[in-house]
Amino acid sequence: MTYQWWIVLALGATALTLRVVVPLAAGGRELPTWLRNALTCATPALMAGLVVTLLWPSSGQVTSLRTLTALAGVGVGIALLAGKRSILTAMIGAAVVSAVLRLVLG
Repeated sequence: MTYQWWIVLALGATALTLRVVVPLAAGGRELPTWLRNALTCATPALMAGLVVTLLWPSSGQVTSLRTLTALAGVGVGIALLAGKRSILTAMIGAAVVSAVLRLVLG
């Protein structure tokens, strides 16, 4: 298993812990506002870390095509989030745009 998959698994476990286990541990009590805000912000931050890690090639050589398609995908994701779409929709849109551009251009 490559290091990218270990990162995916670790981030997935962390996101699951933050979004599911912590509220369940609260036992139906209302979470403090600061904790609720931290949990809300943690998942996008983890996803950003995952994107950066997986987009950077292990060889250290970044081609312009790879960079441009990645930026186009991230741009679409940001546009979808700005348009009040869900994080899942933004992630799927970004992945589709990046994949199609890499297929067509490359």
